[in-house]
Formats: sequence, structure tokens, C-alpha cells
Amino acid sequence: MQGHVLTVVLGAALSALGCVVMSRVVDSFVDRRSISWLAPFAAAVVAGVLVTRAPDPLVAVALCVFASALVSLCEIDIRVRRLPREISYSAFAISTPLLVASALANDDPRRAAMVLAGSVIFGLVMLGLYAASRGAMGDGDVRVAPLLGAFLGYWSPALVLVALFVASFSAAVVGVGVMALRRTGRATTVAFGPFLAVGTVVAIVLGSSPQWS
Repeated sequence: MQGHVLTVVLGAALSALGCVVMSRVVDSFVDRRSISWLAPFAAAVVAGVLVTRAPDPLVAVALCVFASALVSLCEIDIRVRRLPREISYSAFAISTPLLVASALANDDPRRAAMVLAGSVIFGLVMLGLYAASRGAMGDGDVRVAPLLGAFLGYWSPALVLVALFVASFSAAVVGVGVMALRRTGRATTVAFGPFLAVGTVVAIVLGSSPQWS
């Protein structure tokens, strides 16, 4: 029990620190008029939830990086409707090798393949949705998909469908609410990145962690 609590605390602290480090990148896209304390706090909460799903330290570290990147991306997307590749690609380059290394270290090459499969599947699905949306969806949603898919694939590539369902449903509900409150028409835009993040976190929490002896 104490070890579990310590893992959560360390994961939350590491993710909050990562968010602070990424603040320089966030500042280059967002005009902050004061120091934002909410982002590190949100990253700590997300990491605290996610690391409970980690079967080993490698995945725990990857999830901390993931949480920091997700919160930073969401902040930028909400404010300026962008999901910068500088964060998406960097987080992918750091965390995906950790997920693959975890699987191989535990003699589970099939799970390593699942990581890559999830990344490719989510990327292709989002690319298809982007093409079909005719400009309604930003290309940043496509660029972040391989990162999200890699983590979903670690637990199960099928969780891509769960993440997309949760993201689409929650975005629709919020979109309708925004239109009702503002009394605006269909031209109202809602950042989709945060909903993809929420869908991914929910899917990971629902997924079954590997049981290695």
C-alpha cells in the first residue's frame, strides 16, 4: 500500500515538473499574463490516475511524460486551437520507446507490436476523419493521434474505438451546450484535442493491465 501511494505521489510530482519544463513551449503559443499554476496541478492529477495502471517503472515514467504533454497540448488547443507538433512528436519520441522496452523487458513482444499497431491505427483513423471533415478538423488532431494510439495500443488497440467514442460523445455534448448558452449557430467551434485526451485517459483506465509474473 505504501509503495502504491509513493508511486502515485512521485508520478504526480514528475508530471507536474514536466509541465513546468514544457511551459516555455506553451508560452511560445499562448500569451500568458500570469504564471499558470493550473497546468502543473492538472498534470499531477492526470499522472496520479494513470500511474495506477502502470505494470512497471518504465510505463510509469512514460505515463508521466504523457500526462505532461496532454495537459500542455490541451491548454494550447483550448486557447488558440492548435496542437503543436513540437510537443506531440517529442512526447511520442520519449514515451513510445519506453512502452516498447517495457514489453520486451517482460518477454512480451506481442505487446510491443500492439503499441505500434495502436499508433498506426489511431493515426490512420484520424487521417480519414480529417479528410472527411473538409477543414472542420485541424491537422494537429492527426499529428497527436500516433502518441495517443501508442498508449492505447499498449493496453489494447481496440481501445482506440473506446477513446474515439468518449471523445466524440463528450465533444458533441459540450458543443451543444456551448451553442445553447451563447445562442450561436453551427459555426461555433470547440477544440477537439482535450476531448481526445479525455477519451484516451478514460480508455486507459478501463483497459486491462498486463499480468506478468
